[in-house]
Amino acid sequence: ARVVLSPVPTVHVYDHCPFCVRVRLAFGLKNIKHNVNFLANDDVATPTALVGKKVSPIFQDGALVMPESLDIIRLVDSDPKYGPVGMFKPGSERKDIKAWEKKHQNLMREVQRPRYVKSVGFPEFAQKDGRTAFVKNHQLPPYEKADWKADVSQEKKEELYDAAFAKSAELLPLFNAALAELEPMIHCPD
Repeated sequence: ARVVLSPVPTVHVYDHCPFCVRVRLAFGLKNIKHNVNFLANDDVATPTALVGKKVSPIFQDGALVMPESLDIIRLVDSDPKYGPVGMFKPGSERKDIKAWEKKHQNLMREVQRPRYVKSVGFPEFAQKDGRTAFVKNHQLPPYEKADWKADVSQEKKEELYDAAFAKSAELLPLFNAALAELEPMIHCPD
């Protein structure tokens, strides 16, 4: 059954963010009518006003405002106000998938991050300031986040993003091979 609350709750998200996608998927599966507010990537004021820091997703239902995708999903899956409860199983904490993510983290960053900011389809990157903020704050290999923020100029960051995108012919086959490793791990006997 369709869950329609008044007022309709809002989720504040980035379209590229997997945690935001997780919440939107859960709301869709539970058939919860909701508004989606796509935040610009350089918008610090809105999330900070809502929850005290720049994070997403953020769920807003009247006076209730909360961040953290898994907390949001736990709430809507445990409160009958949001439809039938117990729809989602708890996380599996699978070590094999965590190991796969760690093994391919740098490759995924090099393939995905330059594409995010070059895409015209993501609302958070519709304006140059949003793209610039993302590049400023999201490192590429071999840099760790602290070094990226402290030691690399914005001009150099932009060059590294362009260079990673230029390596697409080399990186995409590696990425496809990594996905092939992941495929047999994705299963659920239920």
